[in-house]
Amino acid sequence: MSSDTWTQSISQILGWAYFVLWSLSFYPQVLHNHRRHSTDGFSIDFALLNLLGLTSYTVFNACFLFSPVVRTQYAQRHLQSPEPTVQWNDFVYALHGALICCYLGSHFLCPRFWNFNSKPQRVSNLTLVVALGCMGVVSLAVLWALVSASWEWIDVVYTIGMIKVFLTAVKYTPQAVMNYWRQSTAGFSIGAILLDLAGAALSLMQLVLDSSLQADWSGTVGNAAKLLLGNITLLFDLVFYLSAFCALSGAAGGEEVRVIGV
Repeated sequence: MSSDTWTQSISQILGWAYFVLWSLSFYPQVLHNHRRHSTDGFSIDFALLNLLGLTSYTVFNACFLFSPVVRTQYAQRHLQSPEPTVQWNDFVYALHGALICCYLGSHFLCPRFWNFNSKPQRVSNLTLVVALGCMGVVSLAVLWALVSASWEWIDVVYTIGMIKVFLTAVKYTPQAVMNYWRQSTAGFSIGAILLDLAGAALSLMQLVLDSSLQADWSGTVGNAAKLLLGNITLLFDLVFYLSAFCALSGAAGGEEVRVIGV
């Protein structure tokens, strides 16, 4: 077996391993909510931004996998490595995550259906502005692709990918603020953060291996969304984990220091 074949096999293993970890990272919060019969301590703003981000990432990956136009435009820009580094596990992860986020959203919208005893939460005005702003940017990108010869559909897809990156960078802020004001992480599953952190590391490793196979590191930049997502996720998950267990570990006595939190 050649070295390239070994590398491809390792890449596939890493890809599906990060898919499993990132997919599992959605379930501790689901189980945590059901165990407590409540969404108290879990930010509705975080849930909405996460849903919007994963929907964006689903569209981004789907376009690179299934759109002949986008794939052709990518090949024209990356002559030495015409095959996009987007993998099936990227798409399946994003779609699965978006569906789970819809399910989590139902915990806020239909608490009586789930027999939850939660304090009502409203989406903040700032989060609404961010969400509407992201939709507006995508709409402008689509419009510009229709009227401008210099702006191609792949640029629209890259814009959608950057929306996901932006939302990943800001989505934890509402949850961090809620934890700070409550002086507790009770209600938010730290187990999800640990799985997210491990998945991000494996995702970056797969991207590096895929680019090395093509002997062209432009493939890494060509999948900038995955590159930035992995790095931002590593940074923010680490900060969030440390803040939860260092700054707030003794604040509310017990529940918030549970690692898995289910």
